[in-house]
Amino acid sequence: MKTLRAMGVGALLWILIFIEISITMIGLKFSDVVIWIVHYILLVPIVVFCAWLYYKSGDKVNGFLLGLIMLIVGIILDVIITVPLFNNMNYASYFSNLYMLAGFLESVVIVGIYDLVRKK
Repeated sequence: MKTLRAMGVGALLWILIFIEISITMIGLKFSDVVIWIVHYILLVPIVVFCAWLYYKSGDKVNGFLLGLIMLIVGIILDVIITVPLFNNMNYASYFSNLYMLAGFLESVVIVGIYDLVRKK
């Protein structure tokens, strides 16, 4: 496994999601429900792009493991940047949001499925 590459792709995933959420929340001012629906839909191509970017190097790491590494990098960036700047240092409410936890699970599963599909 190329750990540094996996961490870089995880950071890219976090940046792309940050941009997507910023556009839907701040730019377009969608309601909370619409933001999450749009997020779940857009998460699929964003995560597939990041997985493709990682796997084009020819690495054969398990997709679910890669998804977890990408998720951990995103969570660390959320702890360092997102929560202090946008959630008034309220880590408990941020990380107990069920919609966010579903997005975490979705991203790991998408990378795992991408890996399984690309092997065929």
